[in-house]
Amino acid sequence: MTDRHGHRDAAGPGETGQTPAEPSGSLADEPSSLEDPRKDVPDETSASSRRPGRFSTKSVIEVGARGIIGALLVGVAIVAVTSATALTGPIHAVTPPTVTVTPVPTVQQRVCPGPLLRLGDDAGQGASTATSVGNAAVSFASIPAGAESADLAATDDTAGVAPLQLTLPPATAGSTVDPKLAGSQTQNITTGDLVGLSAGECAEASGDTWLVGGATDVGRTTIITLSNPTPVNATVALSIFGEAGQVDSSGAEGIVVPPGTQRILSLAAFAPGILSPVVRVESRGGQVVANLQQSIVRTLAPGGVEIVGATAPPAMRTLIPGLVVTSADGVEGVLSEPGFADIETVVRLLAPGDDDATATVTVTPENDSVEATTFDIDLPAGEVSEVPVAGLVNGTYSVAVESDVPVVAGARVSTVTATGAADFAWLGSSSPLGDPALVRVAAGPSPRLHLANPTDTNVSVTVESGAGGREVTVPAGGSVSTTVTAGSNAAIGASGLIGAVTYSGPGRLAALGLTTPGPGATDITVYR
Repeated sequence: MTDRHGHRDAAGPGETGQTPAEPSGSLADEPSSLEDPRKDVPDETSASSRRPGRFSTKSVIEVGARGIIGALLVGVAIVAVTSATALTGPIHAVTPPTVTVTPVPTVQQRVCPGPLLRLGDDAGQGASTATSVGNAAVSFASIPAGAESADLAATDDTAGVAPLQLTLPPATAGSTVDPKLAGSQTQNITTGDLVGLSAGECAEASGDTWLVGGATDVGRTTIITLSNPTPVNATVALSIFGEAGQVDSSGAEGIVVPPGTQRILSLAAFAPGILSPVVRVESRGGQVVANLQQSIVRTLAPGGVEIVGATAPPAMRTLIPGLVVTSADGVEGVLSEPGFADIETVVRLLAPGDDDATATVTVTPENDSVEATTFDIDLPAGEVSEVPVAGLVNGTYSVAVESDVPVVAGARVSTVTATGAADFAWLGSSSPLGDPALVRVAAGPSPRLHLANPTDTNVSVTVESGAGGREVTVPAGGSVSTTVTAGSNAAIGASGLIGAVTYSGPGRLAALGLTTPGPGATDITVYR
């Protein structure tokens, strides 16, 4: 596989490629009316009433007759019950006719986020247009060999640089290989007010995506990208939530993304001045790959850039691995300065339903050198909350969120050098990994694979990176990380774990979650 410039990607499993750049109940029967209490009571003035213990012959006959009839009825009931339980007959059962339908295998597709974007030009003109800056370095791999890459047919990027679409043909008839396709991108940029490192996963298209990250207040720019790799129009609706609740956004519905194209939108055009947005992207017809790109400028100083990928949908338990703290003292030193309020480590939470939530957040280190940090927070329904996580020392952490109603969650962490170079990363939860998990690591500083274990059992994983492999044990309820090399990597035995990849260096920080593709084509039993 060669890139746009004729370079061939490093070898990996299968064929690889790289390019730069209230229950109801029945009521009891009504009680019957009482009989006249004088009925059948003898006249106290009669002779018979003064002779207690004596019955007439007629009375005796009536009582005897009633007893005989009652005994006969009981006997009939006993015979009926005994017959019902003792007698058996032929049992007739009908099995409905069925037919097994095997769907035709289809290609696997992934779409990368694309190059970093800016709104307007250096002179501040054309603020409604998007222009890419540079190119992202894309790396991808597949099992078996045969993955291909191509640009989407069209993009709103005025520079004409479209994101890459990765395609893996379906498995051939009789093949026992489970096809896998993975890709990611990085971009280190130092152009004007865009300075920092970004990373993003090449993701599968979806009809429902949650994005936790970004901001649209002064100095913060957030762009939404919508890429449609399907052959039909995708009609997209955006639901935007902020700290004051859901935003009434004109034009946020009925956004058409034609087949094979990328739309680029400014979040501020729908929700200006939002400190902590959460965006839900829903599509009809075609499905889309949605991302956010956030950049920060503090006065005139660049504050970093990042791509925000999809986070797991609302759940009562959420786990975010890969919170890398690299300059705790540096962040603490500038936190009180104007414009630096959003440099602190935070967890962003939203209960998107109609019910308020109470959540418990636990930040756990990957080693036992420090204790875990736990706190509770009340979440008003539909309002985004950000919780600072203070006192973290340098190290790597996982964030667990447990709530009494489903929530979505994300986390932001920042870095800053002594000279003031700053960057940040957004992390979200992902769906559990499969086994084996194919991971494609794009080039970047100090890449690490993070695995978090939401189960109550230790999990042993073999991580294959480059030419070697090593065993790592992910403790129950804990997390681990290990260094990996750029190129193809596999995590064998990782089923049920949550994964992420991070990059870090002086003034540089980026992260991406590892998502699991949707279920492939399986046999379907149809009842006729």
